[in-house]
Amino acid sequence: MMSVLNNWYWGRGVAGDYTFITAEMIAEKQYGYTPLPVFMLAKNGKVVADDVSKVNFEKHDIHTDEITGKPVANIHSFTYRNGTTEYTLSYHRRETILRTMFLDSVHGFKKVLAKLAGLDGSYSRFTGPVTLTHKENDEVIDEISESAIWELMYFGKHKHEKSER
Repeated sequence: MMSVLNNWYWGRGVAGDYTFITAEMIAEKQYGYTPLPVFMLAKNGKVVADDVSKVNFEKHDIHTDEITGKPVANIHSFTYRNGTTEYTLSYHRRETILRTMFLDSVHGFKKVLAKLAGLDGSYSRFTGPVTLTHKENDEVIDEISESAIWELMYFGKHKHEKSER
């Protein structure tokens, strides 16, 4: 996976009658740091949104994590638009509950080699509310907030994505 993907945000959960799976994966340099979104939203067990060509991903309030050195968005959102129907899932980071640096599990000569190769992958897990907003003709039909847990994975060094260049 390290040769194909640079990083991803991934989350899944439940908000009221809705179930969702979301991801924004960023391909590695040789694939142009191409974003690869995943979005599935179901209501009462029936899929209501899953066409990723209709999904827009946005990150806001980005800071560099003091331990991992990776950029972390305090807010990231997936918006699905199909005609007059719109669903937005917005994650709001309150706390980082786990940080793992992959080099911490390597020791001795292997660690030296890994550092020389530029490997500095990390995994972070966050908590906070996720808010689902459903609109029809720009009118809010549903708005539900629930507690959520989601993750950010970096396989190596942070590389600038297309939107950050």
